[in-house]
Amino acid sequence: MELREKFKEVGAFVPHILLPAKGVDYSKYSVIACDQFSAQPEYWEDVKAYVGNAPSSLNVILPEAFLSSESPERVAGINAAMRDYIERGVLEDIGEAMVYVERKTSSGVRKGLVLALDLERYDYKKGASSLIRATEETVVERLPSRIKIRSGAPLEIPHVMVLIDDKQNLLMGAIASIKTELEQLYDFKLMLGSGGIKGYKLSSERALGAVADALLALKAQAAGGMLYAMGDGNHSFAAAKACWENIKSGLSEKEKETHPARYCLVELVNLYDEALKFEPIHRVLFGVDPIKLQSEVGFDAKNPPSLQDLQPKLDAWLKNHPEAEIEYIHGEEDCKKLGDAPDRLSIIFPDFQKDSLFDVVQKNGSFVRKSFSMGHAKDKRFYLEAHKITL
Repeated sequence: MELREKFKEVGAFVPHILLPAKGVDYSKYSVIACDQFSAQPEYWEDVKAYVGNAPSSLNVILPEAFLSSESPERVAGINAAMRDYIERGVLEDIGEAMVYVERKTSSGVRKGLVLALDLERYDYKKGASSLIRATEETVVERLPSRIKIRSGAPLEIPHVMVLIDDKQNLLMGAIASIKTELEQLYDFKLMLGSGGIKGYKLSSERALGAVADALLALKAQAAGGMLYAMGDGNHSFAAAKACWENIKSGLSEKEKETHPARYCLVELVNLYDEALKFEPIHRVLFGVDPIKLQSEVGFDAKNPPSLQDLQPKLDAWLKNHPEAEIEYIHGEEDCKKLGDAPDRLSIIFPDFQKDSLFDVVQKNGSFVRKSFSMGHAKDKRFYLEAHKITL
């Protein structure tokens, strides 16, 4: 089987990768995922101050902390900045390649592989049988702002992290065995205490063949045909899918095969990577009578049922109590502190068992929203690699 056919079989594609050109300060160019620190605009003000007037991915994203200030002008400005970076050579095409990433985090060195996945092989609906599946409920209302930006964008610069169920470490192990043959693309410190990152180029037939063979082996043993599970960035991936559906309606079958918007750039990470920590996301309810709430919903906050059972009941109760609000909190101590008031109730959930993830999605369709977090905010993916999505 030819290399291209092998990758097609596993829903993958070798994209043209764009990276900042020589002379660009990578530590200022690369910023954290837009959905982080959404309640802490001061973090993003620090990013702005650090970046100054230097070329930066900050100019081609819309941090969720400022989503309320979204405007057609802001979206147009993002797309104009993308075109400017391409035209001025701020970004350069390193050719058809994948990038092996070693990210230093607070919990160790997390390994990843940047490649493109086929949006035709993805379905975010609950109970889907596609090769690529959502792990949590996709909130359709969160897609329009992302679709607006992507619709007029000449390139994508994603923070999407996709999980593979690779207990034997077939993929990263195969890359590690040829690492000494790979060209190093970058090695730098990430801003504001987020560790560091190294990247290596995979472009030879041997290197890409090792990736294809590992993914084929994983597909052969994938339960229910599910090879990839969305980790971070599901809504960005879903927006990419929506944009592709619009684009492909005007294309011939031949054009659909190779159009760059069909493929979305992601970082693949092994679910079993020791540096990839999963944490439960706790709940705090505000504006409630704690005893009455527990009685009406039928649970004990000190010994709650599984989140998958409880969240739908809380949602139903909240619909009938518009005065009450729910917040999703990372960190047990923070949750307890926030819930320490007469009109509040904190619900602490046990540690998230990450080895159950593929099994639960396979059997139940998906987790309820905000079930888990992949590591601390500062350990999230930073924007770096880009990919043209227009012809």
